[in-house]
Amino acid sequence: MKRRALLVAGGAFAGSVLGGKGGRTAQAKQAVVQWPMFEWEKQRGFFPPGVGVLVPPPLAVYGDGEAYADAAAHQYLPAGEAEALRTHAVQVLGKRADLRRRPGFEPPKDAPSERVRVRTADGHYLTAHLDGWGDGDPRHAFPVALHELYDHVQVLRRRVRADGTPWAADALLLVAVHLDAEPDGPEPWPASVPVPDVRHDRPYRETKLAGAKARKVRRDLPRSDEDEGVWPSYRTPAGAFIAANWRYSLPHEW
Repeated sequence: MKRRALLVAGGAFAGSVLGGKGGRTAQAKQAVVQWPMFEWEKQRGFFPPGVGVLVPPPLAVYGDGEAYADAAAHQYLPAGEAEALRTHAVQVLGKRADLRRRPGFEPPKDAPSERVRVRTADGHYLTAHLDGWGDGDPRHAFPVALHELYDHVQVLRRRVRADGTPWAADALLLVAVHLDAEPDGPEPWPASVPVPDVRHDRPYRETKLAGAKARKVRRDLPRSDEDEGVWPSYRTPAGAFIAANWRYSLPHEW
């Protein structure tokens, strides 16, 4: 199913309801335009090239109950579970006191941040930006309520990864980084893929690709997992050096 993101005035949302996939035709599902009903995502701070740039949202759940974990697997949640997550998130994000860091804690400058957002019953979004959350808030800078929501998310995330269908969209996010020095063993940049416009004064570029262009990237540009930490490197026809990696896009990202 393809979804297209559409912003409507005031953040209101047109068109989806919780309740699973029952009864909808394929054409009706393709006509649904939506952002996730719930999303916990990692946002950028400062990263050296090849580290942390392509981390997908750990969990995104759409209004029809379809959940995506790490842009790697997807599965429909029972309507009750999707609604329970939405209700839990609204309760936490609706109380500003539950989002405050403990006094005296200041995250490192340019530390990666996380964004959590949930759509309320009236179609608006509640959003929290968690600067310094890191990998599960190991410094315990945030209140217990946020940890409980995080644990809820992780339970669903693990289950979707274990039991869901692998996600291999016909769309992806390609990221390229200019390298000032020649890396070890660069491959020639494939002729089937346009060379990203990166250079010393503009060293980073994201490109959204779909359809035939995405398929060429999938075929000709190997990718590394985030845990590997080092991206494949290439020599361009002009003799420059770049590192590049990609991940599958979620439905609202293309």
